[in-house]
Amino acid sequence: MNPIKENAPAGTRASFETKLNQNYKRRMPAYGKQFMEMRQARKIPSNRVMVTFDWNLAKAYPRIVIADDTPAGQLNFNYLAGLAVQIVYRRKDAHRVRDVVDAILEINPSCLAIFALDLVDTGNAAVLIKPYQDIQIAEAA
Repeated sequence: MNPIKENAPAGTRASFETKLNQNYKRRMPAYGKQFMEMRQARKIPSNRVMVTFDWNLAKAYPRIVIADDTPAGQLNFNYLAGLAVQIVYRRKDAHRVRDVVDAILEINPSCLAIFALDLVDTGNAAVLIKPYQDIQIAEAA
């Protein structure tokens, strides 16, 4: 008797009974799929990733665009884990920023900042939410 065939039904049953990752059902914002593919290929963007609500913002940077009113809790941001992220927004989208910040903090970016374009003249445009994490490498004994 082949032990692999005997164990196969049990393994199949276990995979169907396993709960799906909560992020599996979440939508990808615009360009999110490209970032996910990049991360799966073990690559990262050379600059910080911009998160915007407007197609006309941050065009020169790696970015994702949350153009519709999809709640942040329904979006998949897993591909931003460990990356430097900056949310760039205009006053009309200020009410959405807090939820996006909370959703992105859940996946642990290396750094998270927000930048309000309409507040540039006031000196309060940039806010550092999470400073860069120091990575410490333990020495081998």
